[in-house]
Amino acid sequence: MPSPTYPLYTAILAKIGAEPRYYRTDPNRDWLPDLDHLKTLITDRTKALVVIDPNNPTGAVYPPAVRRALIEFAERHDLPILADEVYGDLAYDGPHPLLGTYDLDAPIISFSSLSKAYLAPGWRAGWLVVGATPRLDDALAAIRKLADGRLCSPGPMQYAVTAALTGDRSHQAAFRSALRERAQVTTERLNAIPGMRCVAPRGAFYAMPSVSLPPGHRDEDYVLGLLRETGILCVYGSGFGVPAEQGCFRIVFLADPRELADIYGEIAAFTHDYLAR
Repeated sequence: MPSPTYPLYTAILAKIGAEPRYYRTDPNRDWLPDLDHLKTLITDRTKALVVIDPNNPTGAVYPPAVRRALIEFAERHDLPILADEVYGDLAYDGPHPLLGTYDLDAPIISFSSLSKAYLAPGWRAGWLVVGATPRLDDALAAIRKLADGRLCSPGPMQYAVTAALTGDRSHQAAFRSALRERAQVTTERLNAIPGMRCVAPRGAFYAMPSVSLPPGHRDEDYVLGLLRETGILCVYGSGFGVPAEQGCFRIVFLADPRELADIYGEIAAFTHDYLAR
C-alpha cells in the first residue's frame, strides 16, 4: 500500500489479520510512488498491490509512465492490483483513464463510486471493474459469492449507477474547474506561510501540506492545537501512515475560495504563534 494511504485499507487488513507493507510516495516528486522502495518490500507472502490514483490524501495524479511501471512491476511478481480510482473523473486536466486500459489482460480490479464525481455522497453505491484475464476468475467467483450471500445492496441507488455512467457528465467539467481554482488558492496560501510546504494537488479535493515542527512535537500536537484555538479541523498525517515527526496534515478544500482564503489566514496566524512558542 502507498504511504500516505487511505485508512480504510489499514482497517480492513487489521480485521482480517493481514500485514500491510507501505511503499513510499515522495513529496519532492509530486507525491509519486518510489518504485525503488517498492521493490524492497516484496516477499513470497505478498498478495496484492494497492494503487490509489488520483490519490487521497495527497491529490497526486500519476503520469502514464508511472502507471505502466506499476503494472509491469505487478506482472513481474505475479500480483493483482487493487486500483482505487474513485477520483478518476476529478483529475484537473480531464478524466484519468482507468489503470486497466493500459493492459486489458493485466490482473487489475478497479474500484469506483457515485459519491465523488457524481456528487452523491452517502448513497453507498459503487462498482468494481475486473480485468478480462482468467487469472482473476477465482477472485471474481468469490466476489459474486460474497455479493449473493452477504451484501444488502442500496437498490434504488443502483439504478443511478447506469444513469450516471451512460448519461450527461457535463457537470464534471465545471466541478473540475472549481476544484482547480480551490487547489490553486490552497497551494499559494499555504506555501506563503513560513515553515510550511504544500505540494500542488493535481486531482480530487485534498492537499497534504507539512509544517516544520520543533523537536519533540508531533503532527497530532499541531492539528489539535489548531482545532482548539481556531475551530479548524484537519487530519494529522500519521493517521494516513506518515511519520508523525514530519508534520503532515490533510486539508479538504471544498469550501468557497473566499472562505478558504480566510481559513488559510487563520492557519497562518496560528502557525506563526505555534512555531514561535
